[in-house]
Amino acid sequence: MILIHGFLDHARSWEPFVASLQEKSSRPLWIIAPHCRGHGESGWVGAGGYYHFPDYLLDLNCLIHTLGSSSVTLMGHSMGGTIAFLYTGTFPKWVSKLVLVEGIGPPGTAFSDAPQRMEKWLTEVKALAQRKAPEYPSLEEAAQRLRRRNHRLNPELALRLARWGMKPTPKGKWVWKFDPLHRTAAPQPFYTAQALEFLRRIACPVLLIQGKESRQTPRPDMQERLAAIAHRTMVEIKDAGHMVHQDNPEGLAAAVLDFLVK
Repeated sequence: MILIHGFLDHARSWEPFVASLQEKSSRPLWIIAPHCRGHGESGWVGAGGYYHFPDYLLDLNCLIHTLGSSSVTLMGHSMGGTIAFLYTGTFPKWVSKLVLVEGIGPPGTAFSDAPQRMEKWLTEVKALAQRKAPEYPSLEEAAQRLRRRNHRLNPELALRLARWGMKPTPKGKWVWKFDPLHRTAAPQPFYTAQALEFLRRIACPVLLIQGKESRQTPRPDMQERLAAIAHRTMVEIKDAGHMVHQDNPEGLAAAVLDFLVK
C-alpha cells in the first residue's frame, strides 16, 4: 500500500493514520509513504525545473517498479489523490484498489484560462528570486500557525508535523522543507475533460473519502467526475475537514480497513 501526501505536506503526516490502521488490522500491512519531489526529505528540482503531475507519476512509477510488486493499493490525499487516480488510469492493471481522500482533482479550468495562467506563472517564478521564505523563531510558533489554519489539529501532532516538516537556518530560525517554487501558480491548467479519460479507465474498486466539515473549493463538475468512476464507494468521515488523516485518523483507518478487507 502506497500513501501519497498532499500539497505542501510530507510523508510523515500519515503517521497517526498508519499507526491506527496497523493497530486495527488483524495482519501486518506493508505500507510505504514517499515524500513527493520537492516536499519533505525529497530533493528540489533546481534551477530551470518545475513540478508537474507527470513528474510525480514518473517518480511513483519508478517506486512501484523498484518494489517489484505485481499490484499495489494506492491511497492519496488531495494532490496525492490526483497523482493516484492519474496513475491508476494510466496503468489500470497495476492497481488493485484505490483510495482518494479529498483527492478528485483540482477545480477544472477552460482552454481560455491558459494564457493568463501562463503569464501568472512566469511572473511569479521571476518574482520568487526576490522573495524570502517565511521564517519562524521556533517550532512551537510554526505549530501554532498550523493550528490557526486547522483548528482541529491537536497541539502534540501540530508540533510533530512542524518538527518533521521544517529545517533550521544558519541563523537559528526555522523554515519549511518544501521547495518555495510550489507556491507559484502551476502553468498547466487542470482540464476536466482530460481527467475524465483517466477516471474512466480505472478498473479497480475506488473508495472516495470526504471530511464531513471540509471546506474544499466546490467542483461544479463533481458529479461528472464521480460518474466516470465505475466501481466507487463514498464515505464521509465525521470530525474532519480537508486534512482527514490528521483530524480523525482513527475514523479514516476504520473506513479504509473495511474497504481493504472486502
